[in-house]
Amino acid sequence: MLQSLARLSAVLIFFAGGASAQEAIFVGDVPLPGDAGTLAPGEAAFSGTWAGRWGNRRNHILIVEGLGNDGLANVIYAVGGDMNGPGRWFRRKARIEDKTLVFADDGFPARYSLSASGRMRGVFADNKGFAILERQELSELISSPAEDWFALGDVERLETELVEDGRDIELSVVVYRPEGEGPFPLAIIHHGSTGHGKHASDFDQIWANDWLADLLNESGWLVAFPQRRGRGLSDGLYDEGFAEVRSQGYSPKAALSLPGAERALTDANAALAALKKRPDVASGPVLLGGQSRGGVVAIMQAGHNPNEVSGVINFVGGWVSEKWGDSAINPTLFRRIGSFGGPVLSIYGTQDPFYSVEHSKSNLAEMEPFEVKSHLHMVKLPGYGNGHWAIAMPVFWEDVLGEFLESID
Repeated sequence: MLQSLARLSAVLIFFAGGASAQEAIFVGDVPLPGDAGTLAPGEAAFSGTWAGRWGNRRNHILIVEGLGNDGLANVIYAVGGDMNGPGRWFRRKARIEDKTLVFADDGFPARYSLSASGRMRGVFADNKGFAILERQELSELISSPAEDWFALGDVERLETELVEDGRDIELSVVVYRPEGEGPFPLAIIHHGSTGHGKHASDFDQIWANDWLADLLNESGWLVAFPQRRGRGLSDGLYDEGFAEVRSQGYSPKAALSLPGAERALTDANAALAALKKRPDVASGPVLLGGQSRGGVVAIMQAGHNPNEVSGVINFVGGWVSEKWGDSAINPTLFRRIGSFGGPVLSIYGTQDPFYSVEHSKSNLAEMEPFEVKSHLHMVKLPGYGNGHWAIAMPVFWEDVLGEFLESID
């Protein structure tokens, strides 16, 4: 999940890196050794400075300083702070094998590969962490730090036709552009809810997914993650089916929840109309997708615009948990696929704390009478009870997604 970054600054402090203490440079919350980048760059494709985030949250810089006489790459690995402590850096050796950069130290299980988009993809441990990085100029990163060094997508504002309390509404959107001049076909990915909806501070968080965006960019799509009203710093009130007492969070009652879903669809269509006006967006059908509630929004939007949509990617879609929501809510919304007869790829995880496998299959079955080309891909994620966060572990679905994208090209 993208966070609004504090203003970055480059400051010199005394910091312990590896086994020795030396002067370090901070870029945001990421420390680098003071002599970073002083070695002559090698000719390897990986050489240079790369910046991005682990899991769209933890800032990360990787510097491949060059190849040593031993044929191994000299690498600086640096990350910002998280709940486990402040930022840190260290130097290691890495080998390049099968177009993959792998740390030679078996005690540090990270590996990197280059994507066709020109970015770098990082995988940590046993597929437990994922990062997308872009090549940067180290001198610029240090001397002129900016707030977007670690953000791959550009946060922009959409002028929409929405009006609330007499005020024109703008929506925030995170845009990832593929390489080239364009115009590009458009993919829109919708965010989900905020758990139980009881913590207003969560509403300001901007949601996107670097890995999914990079996969779509690789296939030539311009990818947009619009933030609906009141979410992700968009204008307006976030009001997608709350209880009569708002502090109680989302309502389990159909009479309140279903109008909230309709409001979300209104926002999604406003974002679609605004994005189609961009000069770098090609005319023609769009690809829709979403996570959790966003998956339902994508299904509803395809049904509302059947001739404008080429396909739908539904990650663990559902509007309310089967454990506390009115049993009619989710089936009603899945039937909103209506006359869209195109392909729908649904990716669900086992051990989902909100939607059991049986419940999800029954929701998808609601689309069958409408002759949708529906395909279900079930994944079992490591750990217990992690099924709802399948989108965060692309190794379990990226091949299936690739096949899906080829089928709709």
